[in-house]
Amino acid sequence: MLDTERRDPRAPGGRRMYLYFEYSKRGALYWYVKVARKGRRINLGEEYGSPGFDAAYEAAVAVLGGVLRMRRVQADVMPDQPERRYLHADLSQRGQLRYYVQLRKGLPKIRIRAELGSKEFNDAVDEAIAGQIAKYGTSGDHPNAQKQRNEPRAAVRTSAPLPGSLRWYWTLYKNSDQWLGDLKVGHKGLSDATRLQRTGLIESLLAENGEKPFAVLSRKVIKAEMKARTPVQAGNLLSALRGLIRWMIEEDHLDEDDNPTIGLRSGKARASRESGGWIPWTDQDLAAYRDRWPLGTEARLMLDILTYTMLRVGDASRFGPPHLKKMIEQMAFQIATEKSQGRTIVSVPIHPEFAVSLRAARAAGVIGEEVFVGKRIGGDNGPIVPMTKKSWANKFKKYAVLAGVNEPKKSCHGIRKTRAEAAAYAECTEAQMMAMFGWTDPKMPAHYIVKAKRGRLGASGMEKLVSFDKSQNENIGDFMPLRTQNATVTPISNFRKKV
Repeated sequence: MLDTERRDPRAPGGRRMYLYFEYSKRGALYWYVKVARKGRRINLGEEYGSPGFDAAYEAAVAVLGGVLRMRRVQADVMPDQPERRYLHADLSQRGQLRYYVQLRKGLPKIRIRAELGSKEFNDAVDEAIAGQIAKYGTSGDHPNAQKQRNEPRAAVRTSAPLPGSLRWYWTLYKNSDQWLGDLKVGHKGLSDATRLQRTGLIESLLAENGEKPFAVLSRKVIKAEMKARTPVQAGNLLSALRGLIRWMIEEDHLDEDDNPTIGLRSGKARASRESGGWIPWTDQDLAAYRDRWPLGTEARLMLDILTYTMLRVGDASRFGPPHLKKMIEQMAFQIATEKSQGRTIVSVPIHPEFAVSLRAARAAGVIGEEVFVGKRIGGDNGPIVPMTKKSWANKFKKYAVLAGVNEPKKSCHGIRKTRAEAAAYAECTEAQMMAMFGWTDPKMPAHYIVKAKRGRLGASGMEKLVSFDKSQNENIGDFMPLRTQNATVTPISNFRKKV
């Protein structure tokens, strides 16, 4: 038999989906139906091309849950993405156009199989969006929301910048030790996340002002740019500009008295105080998450790392077996914090429940050699490599949403705040909390300790008030006359003094 015949024995025009063939070692031809790549297969024993073969093929597709259709000769044309939020379109590996509803990346996809534009299609989309919002929605989700289209921003020039221009100073700053770091003198520079954030903020100014002298960046201009942003984004922009200006002052490009950011405040701190910042997790949130993700799962290990190490997400994302140490005849973890650029070291004994979680995760094979939780490469048995802290936080947020903990601003740092509150209510001292949480400013533990003291004082005060009210009622009862049954009460006003 020729190789070409062995490769494709289908009849001309035979383009049925899910129908496959293979040859045995002796050259015998076998036909089978398979719908899913890793799913079950059903062999067809009838002769190819016969009515019995066609009937067996259709029955097998129905049993496996497939939909009868033909293979595509060419791929469907990919349309523009729908304007409706949560509704998406893509092409399958075989070029088939598909529509599906997905609330956010990482959440389940709901396939919409009706014809686009039909009443059935719109009804199915409405039902899918309402169901997904009920399960995973936040206060920012709306069933009829439309996608937001950002207007294209003018591109930053790539040519050599003019000396003395804003883009010229920005280019020099990005190649400086302040930005890149210098390990010879122990300076690590800015983190990748900070560089990415500051690049976006500064380049938003360069499109219109990049070729102008630095003096164009006056206090009035900066204030107007900040006013056009939210308090948080205004604060981030101010921090980015101050980093650039600080470098310019150190390199004698700018006199310290000419700093245009002196005296500017973004309102970020006030907005954070008013909003409360990241929201702490409640006992109900933790219970819901643990019910959804049992011991031995990656999701549970991520929660336990945050709960029992109290680390920030930047440290939790790189936390792994190398940080485990044996100290004073007990296991502990020791890690130099990212925020302090390695100057502050946290050394805390392993919590007994964390030890149980680590053993369960190790038995399930979800722990890496370098980090406890990361990204697995090279298949199911490949190594686990570190992730960026943003990716790590996004993965944890996905697990939290799937567990029903889907409030905005309730993520990794909320668990750290919950544990800080617990430590304060457990009457840990300021020094103990600073050692456990890696703080260097006593204001941080003091904030939680004062709050816990107020809570305890309020509780003890209420106990005393209840006891006082109870004793007063008992004392008053001793002096009240006993009322006889059916006694008539005569108002004092009815008594008249006899004349």
